Amino acid sequence: MKKHFAPIAIFPVLFAFLLLSSCEDLLNQDKDDTTKSSLNVKFKNNTGSTYTITTIQIRKRGKVQVNTTPTDSWGNNLLAAGQSLAPGAHFLFTLDIPAGEWVEYRLGVDNGQDVTVMLYDQPGYDGFTNLPITHWGSDDRSVEVTIAYNHDSNTINVTGWSDFSGIQN
Repeated sequence: MKKHFAPIAIFPVLFAFLLLSSCEDLLNQDKDDTTKSSLNVKFKNNTGSTYTITTIQIRKRGKVQVNTTPTDSWGNNLLAAGQSLAPGAHFLFTLDIPAGEWVEYRLGVDNGQDVTVMLYDQPGYDGFTNLPITHWGSDDRSVEVTIAYNHDSNTINVTGWSDFSGIQN
């Protein structure tokens, strides 16, 4: 008795080949996602803030979860001349930052007398520093800060902040 190769036996082999080649494409697609460099940011001055933001500057810091000494200079103000963020207002912008990396930002506010005060430059500043915007988990980010006067140090401080994946309401 002769044994014949049944054409139906090819189907499981063909199916396995197609399945494995499709998975390889998915793995390569994931690799491409880590090289995206555009991050959409919604930056909000919390309604609890008592100051209007007049300056937002950033500098790149490198890989997320690595806190190295900054080597880049602070960038230009992201807000256009005359633009500001009153408490409750937000500003949308896009950063050129690879996925898996972060930038820090620093702020300037109107002190109530049409003078911009850069928060970190105040003698005795004791608010939050190294404030992050991370390109992690999504290509969209919501960042929010609360700014208030500190009577103990006589400075204007960032008293709260958040950095969440996705664009929040």
